This record gives sequence, C-alpha cells and structure tokens, in this order.
Amino acid sequence: MTALEKDKGISSKHATTAAGAMALAGAVANVAYTQGSGRIRVGLLGCGGRGNGALRHCLQADPAVEVIALADLFESQVRGTRDRFMKDDKFQGRVKIDDDHLFWGFDCHEKLARCEADLLLMATAPAFRGRQMMAAIKAGKHIFTEKPVATDVAGCREVMEASKLAKQKGLAIVCGTQRRHEFSRVELMRRIHDGQIGELAGGQCYWYGGGIWFRGYKEGMSELEWQCYNWYHFNWISGDQICEQHIHNIDVMNWCFDGPPVKFTAVGGRAWRSYNESQVKSAKEVCRKYNNGSEANWEKYNGDIWDHIFAEFEYANGARCLSFSGHSPGKGRNGEKIVGTKGTSNCSDSISGENPWKFSGKHVNGQQQEHIDLIQSMRSGNLLNEGQRIAESTLTAIGARIAAYTGRTFSWKWLLNASKQELVPKQEDLRPGPGIFHPVASGADELV
Repeated sequence: MTALEKDKGISSKHATTAAGAMALAGAVANVAYTQGSGRIRVGLLGCGGRGNGALRHCLQADPAVEVIALADLFESQVRGTRDRFMKDDKFQGRVKIDDDHLFWGFDCHEKLARCEADLLLMATAPAFRGRQMMAAIKAGKHIFTEKPVATDVAGCREVMEASKLAKQKGLAIVCGTQRRHEFSRVELMRRIHDGQIGELAGGQCYWYGGGIWFRGYKEGMSELEWQCYNWYHFNWISGDQICEQHIHNIDVMNWCFDGPPVKFTAVGGRAWRSYNESQVKSAKEVCRKYNNGSEANWEKYNGDIWDHIFAEFEYANGARCLSFSGHSPGKGRNGEKIVGTKGTSNCSDSISGENPWKFSGKHVNGQQQEHIDLIQSMRSGNLLNEGQRIAESTLTAIGARIAAYTGRTFSWKWLLNASKQELVPKQEDLRPGPGIFHPVASGADELV
C-alpha cells in the first residue's frame, strides 16, 4: 500500500485503485497543477538505454520538466546523453545541463544527490539502488526508480528503510513496474479484489525469451568497470534474469494476492549460456585482454547467471502460483494467469467464468503513465510511495532465485528477517580495478 493510500485510510483490499484513480484523472485533465505549475528540475542517474527512455517519458509527462543534471559510471554515457537530448527539437529549451552538472564514477550518485534537482530518475544496474535511493531521500529528492531495486536481501531492506524515510520527509517514490499504472490492469485488479473471480486458488506467470546482449572488451575499462558495463550477466550486479525481467510478472502475482508469498520452492540451471558460441567467443577475448593473452579461467568472464528458473510461490491463503523465467534460443513466453473459484483472468484486461468482463476503456502506455502519475502526485501533495511494494516484489524474485540456487524451501518470514545475504561490496570498496567474480550456483549452495 502506498503512503497516499495509508494516509487516506484506504483498505488493503482496495489499495490497487489509488494509483489508478490518479491515472484516470490525468487522462481527463492531462496534468493537474493543483499546487502550482512551477518547473520541476530533473536529474538522471544511469545514462543507458532505459535511462534515456525514462528521461524522455518524464519530459513528455509535464511541460514544466527541465533536465539539469546527468550521472553515470562512464563519462562517455553522460556526454552522449546530453548531446542526444540537446539536439532533440521536441525538448528545446528544457535541457539545461552545464558541464559542472555532469557526473561520473562509482560515486556519481552522491554527487547527483547534492545538486539542486527536485526529482531524480534512477536507471543504473540494480545492485546499487538501495544506497542510491537512500542518498537521494536524505538529500530531499523525489524518486523515479527502475526495477528491480536490489540484487540481495540486504539491498531490499535498505530500500524499505529509504521508503519509510521518504514518507517521513514527504517525498514521492514511483518505480518502473508500469503494469501498476495501466488503466486496464488497475480496473481488473479492483474487480479481482472485490471477489469477481472468487477466492484465488492459483496462477502462473512467465517471462521466457531469447538471448540477451553480451558486451565484449572495451579499451580503457578496468575489469570491474567492464563487469558493470556487462552487468546483466553477473548475479551480484543484476540479480539474475528472474529479478531483472521476470519481476514484472511476479509483481502482478503479488498484486493479485495483495502481498508477497509466504513460502518459496524453486529449481533451475545453466546450460545454453555455456555453449552459446558468440558469447563464449567474446568471453574468451575479454579473458585474453585482462590476462596477458591467456584464456585460462575464461569461464568467469562468461557470467554466472542461470538460463532458467522454475519457482513455486505459496501465498497466505494456501494458493500456489508457478513461475517460469529465463532465456533460450526458443520463441519464449510472457504473461500471467490467475485462477479463482468463480473464474480466471489474464491479469491484463479480461475475466472469464461466472462474471465475464472485458476492459473497454482507454489503453495507455504504462511507462509514460507512471511518470504522469508521479508528477501529479508531487504537484498535488498526495504523494505516491511505491518503495515498500517494489522492495517486496524484488525480494520475492530474490527468494525464488535463492531457493533455486540452494535447493531449499523456506518462508518469507525467514527471508525478510533472518537471511544474511549481502552480495554488493561497500561503497568505499568500489573503484576501478579487479573484477568481482563468483562461481556459478550449483543448485545446492549454502542457504545464507
């Protein structure tokens, strides 16, 4: 439940409608300036493809948005993004980034938090999100953050603390699980929570697709910088594919049940990545570059994430949902299904069964609408705070990954309160230099 929902006294059963009500109002009134239409100064943290996309959506969400600062690990990314947006005629006069507001390096988020921006957009690799959010909240910034928000249990706890602090300081947090801002899904979830498909009995969710990019050696990068440049393939930086991509579908399952599961069981493995000729060739080249021409131990440069994870989530009412995620050369599958005692739903826009229904309203781009909703909440003072919820969905994905890596079944209570998992180095230990490599999980790793 968001801070807005709690402040308004909305029950958890109907909590899903709060963001949707704001979104629907925005469809009618475009952008509501209930507390003035002054400029909103924005800084971007993470100047890759998703960061550029988020910045574009933010600029399109409100004509008074101005971009004043950029930050990324790499200077080339920062300067490339500034050049790109400065040349875009659609945003002429709204991109005002001086040289002293370009930040790079492992501490760039700290520099960005100290600038005069009102709102920070976060789209770096998820490993560092907790400390980035905490720095921004302490500095009094509103936040849009991409998903997931952590790669380990410790990171999820830090995001939960940042969310609490944001509520105390009167700051908004909206995250990039855009399905929560689509009108059709908001209306559907209201109906599911009102009992239109009966008691929830089970479900399935999928995100299984083709291969993902693998970035080879780049001149001038240290090993650790190259790992961050190639972040998707390393568990401590990405959280594995189940966190990075499948979190969208997992978040929808949690939305259906109005909270995370109470128990985790999972299996999985790694096969295709170990014989993907293109990736193996690139990994060997990287190894030679960093090891004086030797290919010894090249496998560590091939990454340590798995190809596939099959998980079972057991929810508080005893319902069990199956999850299937990963990458392979096949065609793939993406989506969700929820089953109740009176019907089923595609978790998108329709219900089948005793009370059939099909959404007939306006469909919106959720990635755009989430920025409209965020800025409207900032202007109105009815602040959205999705920090706790995205931390819970991230932790759900991490729980499934841990269950698969260890072959163990455990509870949400243990995961949240007792797990000591901490994969990401302390901020002071991050600097250009040797990489941080972990062995590929065995499926029988120690439960920590």
